[in-house]
Amino acid sequence: MATENEQHDRARDVAGIISVERPFARTLGCGEAQPAPSSTSPRSTTRPSPSLAEPTQPQRRHRTPIEEVNDVFRQLRIPELADVLLFAQRTLAAREAGPDPSVISELLAAMSRLHPAYKNTQGVPLPILRGALVAVPRAALEAALLRAEREGSIKLVAASPLTPFIERQAGIQDSKRGLLYFCAAPAPAR
Repeated sequence: MATENEQHDRARDVAGIISVERPFARTLGCGEAQPAPSSTSPRSTTRPSPSLAEPTQPQRRHRTPIEEVNDVFRQLRIPELADVLLFAQRTLAAREAGPDPSVISELLAAMSRLHPAYKNTQGVPLPILRGALVAVPRAALEAALLRAEREGSIKLVAASPLTPFIERQAGIQDSKRGLLYFCAAPAPAR
């Protein structure tokens, strides 16, 4: 039969509780356990106390654009969602359709208003032109710009790679001419 101390030690080991007490020496024929001298206890019988690991914060994962859009949609009211849906439907319809003549007219009207301020430059920067036509989706405006240039109503000018303060995403990337960034009036015919 096991002594009380042996039962206590076994229960402590089973429960996983780590003892920092000095181990007890068991003497033969003696029911009582006596503390063993610290110099005679082998290192393997003493277990180090576990260090408490500091809780780590979960790593923030990168949010996808659709998650961000969903968060914004959840904050909108029903009438606002109807406006967003209408804008999305117009944008999708503008993808397949050619440039709308009304968009080209709005573009030329905006150019006639903005061009005098940029007369001595390369032309009106496309971000400024887009700002004047905020109701027109980007795809429809780009299609109208390219069509108006083919018709000779405007001239799209490429930005030099060394031009400072250029928003590359705001231009129209052309495989032959580079980044089309300015919209100018066509040169007068001689």
